[in-house]
Amino acid sequence: MNEKGIELTVEGKDITFSPSPEIYGQYIGAVAQGDIADAAHNFVMQSVNSEDSKGALRQLAADNPGAMMQLASVVMAQYAPKVSITIKK
Repeated sequence: MNEKGIELTVEGKDITFSPSPEIYGQYIGAVAQGDIADAAHNFVMQSVNSEDSKGALRQLAADNPGAMMQLASVVMAQYAPKVSITIKK
């Protein structure tokens, strides 16, 4: 991950996210238990760097119920990108 964090432009506002291994683990654990929407919300809100951005994200979530899941997906793709794995026979 970039030392500066993951920088996204969300609805015209630049927002930086800095997930940690602990936040990542909590997200994966909650998703495994089937609590996907709340897990996405918590992951995004815990990963965002500034209080001002948290306010903007709260408003976005109120206006668009699927926004947190979309954001969590994008942040996760940057934080823990897919690994290329090939099975040898």
